[in-house]
Amino acid sequence: MNRSELVEIVAERAGSDRAVARRHVDAVFEAIVDAVASGDRVLVTGFGTFDRFDRAARTARNPRTGERIEVAAGAVPRFRFGQTFKNRVAGVSGGAGAAPAEIAAAEVAQAPVVTEVVPEVTPEAVPAKKAKKPKKGKKATTKQAAKKAAKKSAKKGSGKKAAKAR
Repeated sequence: MNRSELVEIVAERAGSDRAVARRHVDAVFEAIVDAVASGDRVLVTGFGTFDRFDRAARTARNPRTGERIEVAAGAVPRFRFGQTFKNRVAGVSGGAGAAPAEIAAAEVAQAPVVTEVVPEVTPEAVPAKKAKKPKKGKKATTKQAAKKAAKKSAKKGSGKKAAKAR
């Protein structure tokens, strides 16, 4: 969905003109951007939180050349979704308009009751892990790759292109 489609949906649901809906959508976005840019947190209950995250300076690598590059510190916008939003996307019942406390209470009510007692585990009771076998060396993998390449070239040699070349 793009901005124009969002404006159309807002106009339809609010029962207003598209021009009025566009001004409202633009006003909401401007208010969020202005607040986050000034360092404020915008909390829309059930939907999510918009805030500013300050990144520290760091060293990165140019993927093409491998050269080290110093990246300056900076601020970036961040969005963290709310529980109602998460539940609605996941298709969990009660996510449409239920409060997070109601959803949690429903989940607790549906959770199975555990009556089994688990004995305490001491470090002496835990068996030691077996040592892992060392991986085969690079030579073994190159030999396998050579065998595979030989098989492929043998298969290619029996195809149509090989018949034309003969």
